[in-house]
Parts: sequence; structure tokens; C-alpha cells
Amino acid sequence: MKVNLKETCGKQTITRDDGKRINEIIIKAWNKEEKIIIDFNNILIASVSFLDEAFGKLSFDCSKEKLREKLVLKNIENYDRNLLNDVLISRYRQKELGQNSASRTKKKKIASKNRPIG
Repeated sequence: MKVNLKETCGKQTITRDDGKRINEIIIKAWNKEEKIIIDFNNILIASVSFLDEAFGKLSFDCSKEKLREKLVLKNIENYDRNLLNDVLISRYRQKELGQNSASRTKKKKIASKNRPIG
């Protein structure tokens, strides 16, 4: 499966709500697809909120290895790659410390049947 960020989001790649659309696409395809390719089209996101909502929160449900195996990021700017790495490092550290956010807990209750990833 391939997700074209430019076609899917247009210029709406800043807020958590924007990132949530990508996150939902990933979650829906997770168990159906061998690979999920996200094409950034060389657009500069530069938004921690977007990247965390779209990708960072996946760390609560799957290992680093599974995330690397499943997601393929194409045409991502170096700045965004570095920012995303920081987001993921932070989220995995948070997970290791057992500090899942309240919004994550609420979301899990709502979507528990549709979220068997990892």
C-alpha cells in the first residue's frame, strides 16, 4: 500500500488532527498490508505535532523492529527524518518508562477492536 502525503493531506501537515488522518490510514492497513509506503513527496513537514500523531503514537502498539519492517518512508526531507527520529526515540523512552498518555488510553478503549498491531 502506498500513501501519498501530498495527495492525502495537501498542505494540511501541521496539526495533530492532520496527523491523525495518516495514523488512521496506517492502522486500517496494518494487518492487511505487508508494507505501508508513505511518500512525503519532498515536502517539508517540520511539525512535531503532525509527526507524533501520525507516526509517534504507533510506538505504543508495536516494537521498533516491527515499525521499521512495516513502514517505508520515501522522499522524506532530512530535517523531517531527524525530527521523526527524535519523536520516536521520545515515545519509545516514554513506553519503556510506562508513561502512556491519557489520550492514548482513551483512544485504545475506543479502537481496541481495530488496533491489533505489533
